[in-house]
Amino acid sequence: GDPRKRMRFFDPLRNEYFFDRNRPSFDAILYYYQSGGKLRRPANVPMDIFMEEIKFYDLGEDVIEKFKDDEGFIKEEERPLPENEFQRQVWLLFEYPESSGAARGIAIVSVVVILISIVIFCMETLPEFRDGHGFSEDHFSVNGTLGMEKPNPFTDPFFIVETLCIVWFSFELMVRFFASPSKPAFFKNIMNTIDIVAIIPYFITLGLELAESQGNGQQAMSLAILRVIRLVRVFRIFKLSRHSKGLQILGKTLQASMRELGLLIFFLFIGVILFSSAVYF
Repeated sequence: GDPRKRMRFFDPLRNEYFFDRNRPSFDAILYYYQSGGKLRRPANVPMDIFMEEIKFYDLGEDVIEKFKDDEGFIKEEERPLPENEFQRQVWLLFEYPESSGAARGIAIVSVVVILISIVIFCMETLPEFRDGHGFSEDHFSVNGTLGMEKPNPFTDPFFIVETLCIVWFSFELMVRFFASPSKPAFFKNIMNTIDIVAIIPYFITLGLELAESQGNGQQAMSLAILRVIRLVRVFRIFKLSRHSKGLQILGKTLQASMRELGLLIFFLFIGVILFSSAVYF
């Protein structure tokens, strides 16, 4: 520590230093010097008291950071902000809901749009709504063959609501991209990747529908591709994690436990193979 700070604790009559501090913490700090840098908090000393003792004995910021890592403290990530004032305000508005009331309002609108998109995705799978996406009852005859006319997909209410949701998703993504302080870091963020994956199926579907309406594609192949592409829209549910601290913590927990989860899945797979073989034979 600082020699000048130590002078007020020096007793000239006894020629010694007297620190009226927490005794168990002093033992741990003394052991830190004796062991060459090993700092261990005593079990009977609360965290806040031990932190105060570390700061009092001036062990340094590096020791404090290492102690926090050993105790499992979660480091707060640094938030790089754009240098331009207007760009910074827009970035805070769309990226950090806790920064202001307007940012919180935009976050609420985003959550509502995401929920509407997910509900529409689920309703499209219901038979009473799905049948309406097939061929209409308008029959026509071509060379003596009876056929059915396919309805216009662009007048479908589901398509209209989906378009409005995509307009908001695209607007939000473009604003955050142009306001981001680092474009490479923007694309490396997993949440932004999910946002891009969530809107790509719509534009592919729109292109296939336009090509089919102009007679440039095979109907059977287009329907098969559309089913696969529409399935990708389920990734929109992961957009909710941007606005939920609980989902973010769950994701970090799963990421930190991937090795243990992989081992669990491996043993479950072995169990499935063994018992399914026993049942079959």
